[in-house]
Amino acid sequence: MIHTITFPYDLNVSVQNGDILYAALTHSGQSGVNNPFAGPPSNTAPIAIGEITSVNHFLRQIEVTLYNDAPTSSHYLFFSKDRRANMSGIAGYFAECEYRNRSKLQTEIFTTAVDYVESSK
Repeated sequence: MIHTITFPYDLNVSVQNGDILYAALTHSGQSGVNNPFAGPPSNTAPIAIGEITSVNHFLRQIEVTLYNDAPTSSHYLFFSKDRRANMSGIAGYFAECEYRNRSKLQTEIFTTAVDYVESSK
């Protein structure tokens, strides 16, 4: 089932089709599994609502293919990216990095790091 949600504020610039929409029930301005004030039967843990299928920044609307019930105004909404398509890092067999100091002052680099996964041997 497709559900349209209109927001009273601008959408996050990185929301896109294929993202997963989550909702967490808020209680006294708090949400999450560690909310000690919610008490039973309130479940404030985030749940996946559905996949975002359409985004309209001008109208501040998203369309969602629902997995669960539609969220209410009592829910805090947020989204996550598909990790298969939105991973950051180096891809391939070779990478090169160049550091440039564009100021007229001398600077030092104390540390640098890279995150990689060996894809083959």
